[in-house]
Amino acid sequence: MSPFYNIYRQKIYLLSILLLLTAGFVKGQTPFLVTGQCMQNQACLDDSTTFRDPVSTAVGWQWSFGDGGTDARKNPQHSYGTPGAYSVTLIRTLQNGSTETVNQLVQIGELPPTFQQWKTDTTICPDQKITLDPYPDGAPEGAKYIWYPKGDTTQTLEVDSSGCYSVEVILPNGCKIQDRVNVKICMEPAAQEGSKWFFGGNAGLDFSNNPPTPITDGKINTPEGTSAIANSKGILLFYSDGIKVFDKDGVEMECRVTNCQPLKGDGASTQSVLIVPQPTCKGCEYLFNIFTTSDINGEKLLTVSTVDMRLNNGKGAIIAQNTTLQQPTTERIASVRNNRDSTYWVISHDYGTNKFRIFHATTGGLVETSAPELGMAHDSPNEAEGYMKFSAPDTLTGQRKLAVVIPGPPQNYVELFNFNDSTGTLTYDKTIDLGPAPPKAYGIEFSPDGEKMYISFQGENGGNSYLKQYDLTFPDSLLTESAITIDSSATQKFGALQFASDGKIYMAIEGSDYLAVIGEPDGNSLLTVEYEREGVSLGGKKSQLGLPNMVQDFSQEASGPGFQADGFCTNEPTTFEAGPICDPKKDTYSWDFLGNGSFTAPSEQQQQATYTYTEPGKYAVTLRQMNECTTMVTTDTITIYATPPKPDLPDFVDSCRTSILLDMKIEAEKYAWFRQGRIIGRERTLQVTTPGTFIAVAYNGPRADCISADTINVFLRRPPAFTLGPDTTMCRDSSIVLFANGPAWREFAWSSGETTRSITVRTPGVYFVQVKDANDCYNGDTLSVGERPSPVLNLLPENVICIPDGNSVTLDAAGVGKLYYEWVPSGDTTRTITVNKEGSYSVIASNDFGCVTQATTQVIDKCEPRFFIPDAFTPDGKAPNETLDVFGAYYSNFSMKIYNRWGEVIYATNDIEGRWDGSYKGLKVQPGVYPYVISYEALYYPERAPVVKRGSVMVIR
Repeated sequence: MSPFYNIYRQKIYLLSILLLLTAGFVKGQTPFLVTGQCMQNQACLDDSTTFRDPVSTAVGWQWSFGDGGTDARKNPQHSYGTPGAYSVTLIRTLQNGSTETVNQLVQIGELPPTFQQWKTDTTICPDQKITLDPYPDGAPEGAKYIWYPKGDTTQTLEVDSSGCYSVEVILPNGCKIQDRVNVKICMEPAAQEGSKWFFGGNAGLDFSNNPPTPITDGKINTPEGTSAIANSKGILLFYSDGIKVFDKDGVEMECRVTNCQPLKGDGASTQSVLIVPQPTCKGCEYLFNIFTTSDINGEKLLTVSTVDMRLNNGKGAIIAQNTTLQQPTTERIASVRNNRDSTYWVISHDYGTNKFRIFHATTGGLVETSAPELGMAHDSPNEAEGYMKFSAPDTLTGQRKLAVVIPGPPQNYVELFNFNDSTGTLTYDKTIDLGPAPPKAYGIEFSPDGEKMYISFQGENGGNSYLKQYDLTFPDSLLTESAITIDSSATQKFGALQFASDGKIYMAIEGSDYLAVIGEPDGNSLLTVEYEREGVSLGGKKSQLGLPNMVQDFSQEASGPGFQADGFCTNEPTTFEAGPICDPKKDTYSWDFLGNGSFTAPSEQQQQATYTYTEPGKYAVTLRQMNECTTMVTTDTITIYATPPKPDLPDFVDSCRTSILLDMKIEAEKYAWFRQGRIIGRERTLQVTTPGTFIAVAYNGPRADCISADTINVFLRRPPAFTLGPDTTMCRDSSIVLFANGPAWREFAWSSGETTRSITVRTPGVYFVQVKDANDCYNGDTLSVGERPSPVLNLLPENVICIPDGNSVTLDAAGVGKLYYEWVPSGDTTRTITVNKEGSYSVIASNDFGCVTQATTQVIDKCEPRFFIPDAFTPDGKAPNETLDVFGAYYSNFSMKIYNRWGEVIYATNDIEGRWDGSYKGLKVQPGVYPYVISYEALYYPERAPVVKRGSVMVIR
C-alpha cells in the first residue's frame, strides 16, 4: 500500500551510516536507511520494515530483501516472517545512467510473545475490580510496558472503571506488540462519543443526561463549525473550533510540534472542523485526526492535525499540525465509521469542480482512496457553504445516503449520493431543486430511519427563514411539492441541524437562548414530529449558526436493556425481543404478557419470545431480567388490534352478466382489492367487469398490519345486448317515459325501485335498470336524464274589471327571457292583451329549447263601492230638494248619522233609501251646516274592513 498521507506511523530514520552493519559496499557509496527492524506481526499486517534511499540523484531502484522478496520503489516497505539477519541489496540507477550496488546486513528482531489468556471485551459489575495482565503465565525477560490511557509502565493494571485499556509490550530489541481490552461496567451507558457539544457563544449541551443539560463553561465562541469528542462512556476528551483545541478542562491543549501555530480552520466556515479517531492496530483509539476547512486569504484549505491522548497525563497533546490534504476545497467535511473493521471514512469536496475526496483512516494510516467526479460542480462561494451529512446505514442494504446542500443564488439544490462504508464507494443518486434563493439552503439532517430529510433555509433582508421536511419515500416528482414546512420566521435566522444520541434533531437559531428540537424526526406530519422552537435551554448562553460536526455514528441512539415488540394483531404471534442488561454477561428472562403477574419461568433462552393475543385491547407487558450484577424490571403497554374476519366471498362466481358487484361483507378499517399484483380498489365492494382472479384484503391497525384475505374466481358469460338508448333530456316540471326495450327481457329492476318495463321520470338524474331474461342472463344500462329550462310565466291568477262602468283590463304573461306567446281563446301572440269581459283566459309560452308552459288567469267583474251625497238641501216645503237623498252602489252594511253642533245625533238610518227631511223630534232644524258619518263595506270585497266617510250637509230654508 502506498499511502497518500500517513502521519501516524512516524519513523525516526537513521542519521548516520551504519558502517558496522554493512558489508561489501564500495567506498564512497551511500548506504540506505532501515527502520522497523522487526518481524511481521500477523495481527497487524500494516506493520513492516521500511527502507529508505537517501540519495536524491537516484532515478531507479531495485531491492532484494534477502528472503526472496523484491521491490522497485525508492522507499519500499517489506515484511519479514521470521527473525534473523538478512543480506539486503540495493541497485540504484543514477541520473547519469550509471548504477551503484549497496549490500547491507539487516538484523530483524523477534516480536514479543502473544498475550496469554487475553480477552478483548469484558464486563464487570459496579464496585468490582479486574486486573489486566498480558503475561499471567510468565513475561518475556526485559520487557517494558506502556498502558493507555495514562501511560502506566507496570506489567499489570488494576481497573475499576469502564473504558478502553491497551498495553504495548516492548522487548530490548525494540520490537513490540500491543492489544486492547474494552472494559464495561454493567448498566453504565456506553457509545457516548458524541454526548458533549460545544458551539456558538460559549454554549454547550451534555447528552449524557436526559433531557440534555447546558454546559456553560465552554471556551468556544464562534459563528459556525465546531467539533467535540468524548470517550465511550461520555467523558469529554477535547473540542475545537478549527483554530484552537481545548482539553477536557477547557485549557488550550499542549502542542508538541516545533513552531506551533493555530489550526487552519475558519470561524466563518460551515464545517470548520471535524474530529475523527485514528485506528491503531489492536490498540485503543488514542490518536485523533482533526480535519479543518477554511477560506483564509482565498486559500480554501483542507488540512489535518493529530492529537495523542496518551500524553500529558491523559489530557492529550497535539503531535502534528496543519498538513494540507487538498487545495482548493469547499467548507464541507463528513465522516462515518465502518463497524465491521473499526475504520473511518472521511469525505470532502473540492472547490471549482464536482470532485469528492475520499479518505480512509485505517490502522495503516490515513489514505486517500479515490476522488470520484459526481454531481454538480461547486464553483461559487455560495455553493461551497452548505452542510454535508451522512445518514445511518440502511437496515437491509447497509448503504448510507450522503446529502450535500448546494446553496444559491440563484437556485438552492441538495444532491443525494449512496455510500458503501465497506468499500468506500460513492455513487450518484439524484439532484433535487429546492427552489430559488433567498432564502438560502444551509443545514441538513436525516431522520433515524433515513426516510425523512430536514433542511434549514436562511432568510435575508427581512425574508423568512424556514425549516422543511422532505419525504424521501415519495417519487422524485413529488419530493418538493410534498415538503412540510415545520417552522418559519421573519425575525430569526435558522442554522445547522444535528442529530443527537437522544434520537432528536436539534437546530441552531442565531442569537437564541435555545436550540429548536424535532422530537420525533421519523414523523410524517407537522404534529407528529413534535417540534419546539424553544426546545432546550442553553443556560444563558447563545446559539449561533453552527452545531458540532462529528462522525455520524457518534450521534446515534444507544441500545440497552428493556424490550421491543412487533406484531400487534389478534390470533397472530406478537414477538418480543429483550436487550441485554450488559452484554456479554448472560441474562435470564421472565415475561408477563397479560399484566396479571403471571410470569414465565426464568430462562436464558427467552431473550426472544412470542405470545398470541386473542382479544384486542391494551396490555401491560412486563419483562424481568437478571444477571450476576443486577435485576431489572421493564413494563410497557402495547395495543393489540383485531385481525379482521376473513372476507365472506364464495370460491367462485359464474354468471351471465356484464359486471358483478363483489362485497367482502365484513367490517375493517381499510380494504384493498388486488388483481394481477395491482391494487384496483380500496372500498369494501368492487364492481367487476372482466373475468379473473381477485384477492380481497381487509386491514386493521394504525399501520394496516392486521390483515385477512380471501380469493375469488370470477367467470362472466356474455349476456344478450341491452341498451336504454342515448342519454336524453326533459323540460323542467315535465316528465319522460324510460322504456326497457327487448322482448326477451322478463324482469326489471330500476334504480328508482320500480319493477315495470317502463317508468315515468319527473326529475332529472341518472337512472339504471337491470334486466333478466328467461335464461338467468343479466344485463343493464344507465341513462342520464338532463333538464332543459321551461319558460317562466308570472301571470296573475286573477284580474278584476268593472263591466257596468265599461272598464277593460290588461293581462300580462310577464314571461322571463325570450319567449313565444299564444293567448286562448283570442289567439293573440303578444306578451300582453286587453280584455273587457269577465271569464277565463290562458297563455301558452314556448322557448328556443322547445319547452312549453301554460298559465291561466280569471277576469272577474268586481266594482268598487261608490256614493253620492249632496252638499245641501232645502227642506222649505217648496219642491225640489225637500229631503237629503244619498245615492250608492256595490256596498253592504250601510249606516248614516247626522249630528248637530252639540254632537247630538239628530238623524240615523241603516237604509240608504231613508231620507232626512231636515227635522229633529218633529221640529224643523235651524238652517246651517250639519256633520254626518257614513259607514259601509265593499260588496265584492267582504274581507276588507268597513269604510267610514265624514262630511257635512247644509240645510237651507
